[in-house]
Amino acid sequence: MDLKPLPQPEHPNPYAIQGRTFLFDSPWVRLREDRFQHRRGAEGRYVVCGFQRTACGVLAMDEQDRVVLVGQWRYPHEAYSWELPEGGGEVSESPFEAIQRELAEETGLRAQVWEPLCFFHPSNSSTDEETFLFLATGLSPVEAHHPEDDEELLIHREPFRDCLRRVLSGEITDSLTVMALLALQARRSGIDAELDPALAERFFQRPKDHPSRGRARWEILDQP
Repeated sequence: MDLKPLPQPEHPNPYAIQGRTFLFDSPWVRLREDRFQHRRGAEGRYVVCGFQRTACGVLAMDEQDRVVLVGQWRYPHEAYSWELPEGGGEVSESPFEAIQRELAEETGLRAQVWEPLCFFHPSNSSTDEETFLFLATGLSPVEAHHPEDDEELLIHREPFRDCLRRVLSGEITDSLTVMALLALQARRSGIDAELDPALAERFFQRPKDHPSRGRARWEILDQP
C-alpha cells in the first residue's frame, strides 16, 4: 500500500533571513552564519555547517550473510570504530561512483549487484549533509589502492545478526552503519517501501545535477 506524505503546515518555513556571512572554508566543511527573524518574533543567528562532499556508505554482504566492516580510529571521538566502508564523494562523482571507489580502496572488494538502501540527513539541526547508503552483494577481490597517509584500516567480516546486536549494545555507533543495518533488518522483517523515484535517481547522479535546497544556499550568500 502506498504511503501518503506526512502532514506539513501550509507555510512550513518560519524564518526570514536578514543576511548571511561566510565564516570558514576547507576541502571538507564550510561554515556560515545566518541572521534571521522568526515569524513568532525571535531574532538570532544560526551557524550552519556545510559538507563539501557527499556522504556514502555500503552494506557489503557476502554469501555467508556476513557484513564487511572497516575498523579505524575516529579522531573527533577519541575512540576506535567498526563501521561500513564509507567516504565522501567528490563534486564530480555520483554517490554510486564514489562508493564503488571506496569499497575497492578500503577493502579490496567489488560487488556484482548494487541497489539503493537508504537516504538520510545525519544531523539536520546544524549541517546540510546528505547520506546515500547502498546494499551490495556478489563480492569478489579487486586490486586495492594504497590507503592514504593518514589511514590505518582493519577489515573484518561479522555475521549480520551479530552486527545488529552490537548496534543495540552500543558497540557499533557510526550513524551510517547503524542506519544501513536497521534498514536491511526492516526489509527482512517484511517492511515494504520503495524510495521515491526522483530520490532513487540521485544515488546515480552527480551533485551538480541535483542541487539540494541546503546546498543551493551556499551559492547565493547575500540573498534569503
